[in-house]
Amino acid sequence: MRRSLLVPAILTILTVSSPVFAQEATPTSVIRRGRIEDRVGERQQKRTEKQQQIVARMKQKLSAVISRLNNVLVRLKNHVAKIRSLAAQLSTNRGVNVSAIESALTEAERHIGLAETEIAAAKSKLSELDATDTPKDVAQTFRTGVQSVHSHFKDARTNLVAALKALRDAAKESRPTGRTEPTE
Repeated sequence: MRRSLLVPAILTILTVSSPVFAQEATPTSVIRRGRIEDRVGERQQKRTEKQQQIVARMKQKLSAVISRLNNVLVRLKNHVAKIRSLAAQLSTNRGVNVSAIESALTEAERHIGLAETEIAAAKSKLSELDATDTPKDVAQTFRTGVQSVHSHFKDARTNLVAALKALRDAAKESRPTGRTEPTE
């Protein structure tokens, strides 16, 4: 008899108490929305932090590109100055016509000047990187500017090679053929 009362009593307790426990275990829709909004906010915050890190790395890499371009620019200017001084020596010492050399050097300097303006524009794009919402677009315009600088450098080097070739040819033409006697 005890067994017959015990089983219905346990079943009654379980059926009555289970909905109460179930209601306490499941959160209300307001709590669920709050949790979802918290997770979305955390994800958004992590996303913005990652984007800021990417932009910082991008700025670091792009500033390194600018410094390398400036180094190349300085070297090209030094080459122009050396070739110009050699041409001046050749002109004064041997009376050689250096107009071809000067025209090639002038063209090289023009391309170097254009490269300088492109580098300045790239620096301004680098400063725009912080203020923009779309860093990819700014980086793309930066890349096209760098490509333009590279093409100007290539043209300047081509003109420098032409000036060197003209300098060598002029030096070969003006070599003295006979021996000169030292004057006393």
